[in-house]
Amino acid sequence: MSRLQAVLEKAFAAFNARDLAGIRARLHPEVIWPDTLESGPPFVGREAAMAQFAHIFATIVPNIELIRVLEEGADVLTVEAQYSVESPDGHIWTDTRATLTYHFRDGLLSGMTIVGGF
Repeated sequence: MSRLQAVLEKAFAAFNARDLAGIRARLHPEVIWPDTLESGPPFVGREAAMAQFAHIFATIVPNIELIRVLEEGADVLTVEAQYSVESPDGHIWTDTRATLTYHFRDGLLSGMTIVGGF
């Protein structure tokens, strides 16, 4: 497993555990993160991305399972992931696969691009 894949797997584990401190530890200070909840403009900077993660966790119960990880370059990983999203009361809203590209800078997540399926 590559160093970047280890960072990504720890970030996914923190996300699934709703561990905001664990997510923060893996985000670059200048991260650019897409608005996956409301399809608005991307969030720029660690604090903006962290506010979005807190909003997501207050609104829905998401879980992500990595299916496949491909190294696309020195600082890029593309993954296929299974997303399950429930309402706070346990109603399943969606269960789908997505292809996502993660970008890294200085060994930390610096962005995510939605390739398909989200």
